[in-house]
Amino acid sequence: MIKLNRDAAPAAIAEDGSAEAPVGRSTAFGTVSLGERKVPVTNSLATPRASKAMLYGRLGAALILAVAALLLSLPMFVLGPMPAAHDTLQHINFGRYFAQQFWQGELYPRWLLNMNRGLGSPSLFVYPPLPSYVYALLLPVARVLHVDTFAAGEYLCLFVSGLCAYLWIGTIASARISLIVAVMYMLLPYHLAVDFYRRGALAECWALAWLPLVLYFTTQVVRRKRYAVAGLGIAYTLLILSHLISVLIASALPLLLVLTLAERGRKIRALVTVAGGLALGVAISASYLVPALASAKYFPVSRLGYLSADSIRANLLALGVGLFTGHSGKSIFVQGVSISTIDTALFIALCGVIALINGPRSRRGLTLLWLAVCIVPLFLMSSASMRIWTKFSIFTGAVQFPWRFDIILCIAALPLAAFVLSDASRTARFRFVSLAVVILFAATWLTGYGEAIKRYSLPPFPYNSINEADGWFDSWKPLGMNNDSAMRASTGPPARFLAGQGAASILLWSPRHIEVQTDCNGCGPLVINQLYYPEWKAHLASGLQPLSVGVALPQGLLEVQVPPGRQQVRLDLPREFAERVGNWVSVLGVLTCAALCAFGLARRRQRSGPEAVRA
Repeated sequence: MIKLNRDAAPAAIAEDGSAEAPVGRSTAFGTVSLGERKVPVTNSLATPRASKAMLYGRLGAALILAVAALLLSLPMFVLGPMPAAHDTLQHINFGRYFAQQFWQGELYPRWLLNMNRGLGSPSLFVYPPLPSYVYALLLPVARVLHVDTFAAGEYLCLFVSGLCAYLWIGTIASARISLIVAVMYMLLPYHLAVDFYRRGALAECWALAWLPLVLYFTTQVVRRKRYAVAGLGIAYTLLILSHLISVLIASALPLLLVLTLAERGRKIRALVTVAGGLALGVAISASYLVPALASAKYFPVSRLGYLSADSIRANLLALGVGLFTGHSGKSIFVQGVSISTIDTALFIALCGVIALINGPRSRRGLTLLWLAVCIVPLFLMSSASMRIWTKFSIFTGAVQFPWRFDIILCIAALPLAAFVLSDASRTARFRFVSLAVVILFAATWLTGYGEAIKRYSLPPFPYNSINEADGWFDSWKPLGMNNDSAMRASTGPPARFLAGQGAASILLWSPRHIEVQTDCNGCGPLVINQLYYPEWKAHLASGLQPLSVGVALPQGLLEVQVPPGRQQVRLDLPREFAERVGNWVSVLGVLTCAALCAFGLARRRQRSGPEAVRA
């Protein structure tokens, strides 16, 4: 006799359409209690009524997550973006200037023409564009609803993180427990109190939203679902376009997960398939990734100060007694991150121990995986890793801040919490302890959320310089540039000669393309009110004769050597080889993804035909 539990999470479906379901394991339509042998489970079991109920259940979960995200982000809607948050103004300015050019018809703005007091910025050549795209697309809606666009973007990011966590945890737990864990994910201290509020780190928040989606499709690849590889590629694309540092930190997780989930005889095949899905994501994101890697030489991280021993030491967490005695020697921010890290690590450890003791033996491998992946991040965030950070400067420059490895702890907490709650709902053993652990730590997270909200009383960071909170400004600005001189120059004419009585008038002023009419005999170089970037090119409109482009110091502006007489000068920031290659690779990646989806749909129709005939 087959007993079906329709509330259970789906299990692996073999290529022949049968369910591989040992006792107590669930299939796509319920739990099959026929030992270890395969039992055919067809779509005939999924009635329209059951499908409708499942749809309503998912919509209800999405509504609950939307309300939870709204409550957690309500202070941002009421009070606006936190003025003292580290990256708030940077993301607002990136989004604002990006949106200006986007809605003027530029599909992918990389040179932000009006940023830095109108002198321009190349930071979007290397900075991931997804947060700026979200800002640009939300801008018209936010104006209609009279809400802050940045706050709307932060809310959407938090809501999406809950949805993706709900999807992933739904592969190992019931819908109810998945919903609880998804809300807990939004509440995790590093996610909400640190990244969302205290730092205003919108790009990293988006990375925390997409990481569960990457792991969800990784699980689906192991289960041999039709569209899993395409879904994994899209999810990994979204992660790359959100925060490249998080890609570096967390890309090993899907590979480790597939090695743990896959059966012994299928591990290599599943690993190669997942690696292919990740490679597909790299290909789709190549329009950003290839130019970013090619332009990295113009953005040396060493100029940002992250590589100094003092900076590294200051950003390593205080995980010892000094944190509680007030003698840690760390900033208030690093102390706060240290406390949230200890809190999350203790939660993970307790959940892991309870899951190992109380959970089924078949789940031990997954439990140990999520405990083990926290060991290296905790070490790298502690002062014991100082020698590693100082010795491997490339790694330090790529990650920048050791405490970013808290991302791994946020992810690892989800399945362990789901295991504990699942066991508590199924057996009476450790039920009180399990629920007490979850409730106690959730209370501490709410306390951290409350402490973060208090920072609204702090004044904003002062930005009275030519640098409009451009996070990469100090890495790419011309050597020898004086910010005060550039500030004064920004109020002058957009084009002028340094000497003589020549005249210069603007014919065209647009991103990456400027045209100037000059009339001068024996004048000095022509200065353009755009900051110098090595890829700027200049030539005369009358021919292809290139003109010398340099930097006017101390202002740091473009300086063009123009021949005497009446001339029409064109300045361009051309789309170089890396941009063209990246665009073509992205097109190929999208076509490959579409082909995988089409192939999966064709196989589905091919299989449904015989089933329909038999029915």
